[in-house]
Amino acid sequence: MTSHDLASAAPPAGRVKFIPRPAPVLVYVATVLAILAAKAAILYWMGNDVTCACGVKLWLNDATGPENSKQIADWYSLSHLIAGMLFAAVMWWTSRRWPLGWMIVAAAAFSMGWEVVENTPWIIAHFGESEIGANYAGDTIVNSLGDSVFVLLGFVAALRLPLFVVIALGLLAEAAVTFAINDGLILSTMRFVGGLF
Repeated sequence: MTSHDLASAAPPAGRVKFIPRPAPVLVYVATVLAILAAKAAILYWMGNDVTCACGVKLWLNDATGPENSKQIADWYSLSHLIAGMLFAAVMWWTSRRWPLGWMIVAAAAFSMGWEVVENTPWIIAHFGESEIGANYAGDTIVNSLGDSVFVLLGFVAALRLPLFVVIALGLLAEAAVTFAINDGLILSTMRFVGGLF
């Protein structure tokens, strides 16, 4: 085969996608834990409390009080579950040949970026302008780590469950948040975008 044949047989440079090599499970676990630890350190450096001064609860039902986004899980945890499902759709569309372990690492990194941006003073102030977010002062580190767990759960569920089940779970979760606290991923996004204009 000539060099011309090799050149014509090679895929166009623009279509070559990076595919990481598979790694031992321990590498994936250690990388995810390192990402979560880095996120916690960044939030601590940003001034976020580790836990709520009122104590630690597994679930907070009140989305408008001073403990909003201060406990391990709350109604907004379901929005993070949906975000994990949506990120799974992105990864399946762009990187479906990646090993599952590296896809989970990417989801952890996505969650880290989201949480850090979400806790910047500008975002906190913006959400604080709405009636439902009047008491929102940023996440505790415990709450943020809980949010990441929900992102990862939604991500893995979306990749492993049948599509119709994932869509049904996503719609059910969004409906539950909407009816329970008059908020959710869709409504908060609309309020956020509307507040920019």
